[in-house]
Amino acid sequence: MCPAISMTVVGSDLWNANAHSALSVAYRVSAALQKHATVINLAGKVWRLDRILAKMLDDIYVSAENPPANPEPVTPERIASAVVTLRGIHSTIEGMYSRLHRYGLSNHALLGAPVSSLRAHADDILDLAESLELAMNPDIDSIFAKSLEEYRRGETFELNDIR
Repeated sequence: MCPAISMTVVGSDLWNANAHSALSVAYRVSAALQKHATVINLAGKVWRLDRILAKMLDDIYVSAENPPANPEPVTPERIASAVVTLRGIHSTIEGMYSRLHRYGLSNHALLGAPVSSLRAHADDILDLAESLELAMNPDIDSIFAKSLEEYRRGETFELNDIR
């Protein structure tokens, strides 16, 4: 689940530095998999990537709860660039997970915990990317207004009725 996103933080220089750092480490981990690096070396890199992603997501969540006083304006181009970066992080982690699983390392004693955590972070990152894409849609206010009106008129259905 993605919280309300502070549009002023995503795409900022600090955010870009953190996101690209995570992407860089993700590529290094992916390269280590391709080179069949030792498990201990790989585990250290996976743990490092997990910490970087956890901090990046935590910074986003904190900024969503406490937006900065004087926000820097965010352009649609910066948001689009942030979405591309987030999707790159997600796809890299998913590719890594697939290879780790294929090599039988996803349940390894040294790798199991950080790999599971990375996969959870990848899902959060994809949610964030999709939320940003949705926020860039100029029709989003009218879509939500229409949904709210349908709800007020009682034109909703229980999930059990849909199945």
